[in-house]
Amino acid sequence: MNDTLKFLDSVKDRLEEVSYEEIYQSVAAMRDKFVPTALIKKGAFIDRVRVHKKPDDLFLREEDISYIHDQEVIDKYVGYGRANKEKQAVFYGAILSPKIKHPRVVAYFETSPILKNLDKYPEVTEYFTLSRWRLTQDIEVMEVIFSDEALKVSEYAQMSLANQLKNYKHLPLAAEYEEQGRFFANQFARSDIKDGQDYKYKITAAYVNYIWAKSHLKGVTYPSVQSEYLGQNVALLPELVNSSLQLDAPVGIFKFERKGGVNLPVDSTKVAMDLGKDNAAFVFKDYYDGAFR
Repeated sequence: MNDTLKFLDSVKDRLEEVSYEEIYQSVAAMRDKFVPTALIKKGAFIDRVRVHKKPDDLFLREEDISYIHDQEVIDKYVGYGRANKEKQAVFYGAILSPKIKHPRVVAYFETSPILKNLDKYPEVTEYFTLSRWRLTQDIEVMEVIFSDEALKVSEYAQMSLANQLKNYKHLPLAAEYEEQGRFFANQFARSDIKDGQDYKYKITAAYVNYIWAKSHLKGVTYPSVQSEYLGQNVALLPELVNSSLQLDAPVGIFKFERKGGVNLPVDSTKVAMDLGKDNAAFVFKDYYDGAFR
């Protein structure tokens, strides 16, 4: 194990005591970095969810459902995420995966605070806005595929690893590359992060931000923890979103409801087919039981 991995392994369970800058510099000092990549093709789509704080919330502009644009909000409220440092706007979403054909399911699992603690809510209602973003050109992103837990169940990770093996298995540093890839992938796959523990994302945030700063890559794809590694997430920098993604109509509002400890079918409540000029004036209409009202 190289010096960087030894250091990060020694601090991974006490990251509240170690600064982001120290972790970033440790990543920077690591020699022979191994960065698998994936190509997401033009025409593919990314599903993204924004949960409503109040049932009657309406997001009426593309800016409201994309990455956070308001610098004041970013500075005041954005902590560490799996692929972002503090006070950094990143676009999170979900893509197709072999086991979960509807990325919107993964996007909601990843975003909903209720689903992460469902046993605490025998009776609850949550509204969310779902948007779909289509790629206008191919994009190349970092690919996180070596997670021990994901490789047990994720066909995406299994197929990607088999493909990547062709590129590195013959190289003298193949064993070191696998060790490096496994360490960072297992950090991406952490499932022990509770409310108030966003500092546990420091290693992955520093890792992706270093690669983004030093290469042409401006995004990453990795297994979804909240879907038990069956789904696939992406995290993209705003510059990549602005250059390569297009918001598709319709944009929909949905309701998740739980009664007596039983999850009811998710209902669509409003749909915006008309997004207005420059996607800045969504026109929502009530929608129930497959019909507008």
